[in-house]
Amino acid sequence: MFKKFVKAAIAASILVGGAANALSILDTVSYNGNTYQLLSAGSWTESEAYAVSLGGHLVTVNDAAENSFLTTTWGAQQPLWLGLFRTAPHAPTFAWSSGQTVSYTNWAAGEPNDCCSGEDYTHTYGDGTWNDVANFESYPGPKHGVVEITTAVPEPETYALMLAGLGVVGGIARRRTKKAATAA
Repeated sequence: MFKKFVKAAIAASILVGGAANALSILDTVSYNGNTYQLLSAGSWTESEAYAVSLGGHLVTVNDAAENSFLTTTWGAQQPLWLGLFRTAPHAPTFAWSSGQTVSYTNWAAGEPNDCCSGEDYTHTYGDGTWNDVANFESYPGPKHGVVEITTAVPEPETYALMLAGLGVVGGIARRRTKKAATAA
């Protein structure tokens, strides 16, 4: 259900003037094996659409250390869009745009409150706490998306298969070399 919601939000963003193309990358930092990119200011849906075009999603915050990293790197200066959104308008549940399970949150006191209706997206305050907010809301100012691009780490089985394949290729090459030497 939430994937449909995200896809619809991204499609709406692109249809409303293609603003996702107007966003740009302001800064790139590596942390914990992943790449994080600070985007120029835009709406949540514009930022998520641009993040997807870069091969990632708006950031999924998995723990207090990652939240602190975001706050100290960029969040103390401006509000940041996170990849957390309501699974349906006014729903009490949230999901990450990356599809990961919600295992950590850092809501400010009294949040999320869906105040004034339509507060379906999540941004940070300067102290690292989170607030639910509307997609195009300007309070407390423009929001910069943070793209997280996960660096895939191969499983041990992948290395084993690769070594087995190299062994087969090496065996074939050796056999051909012996055959060529015998024929000469």
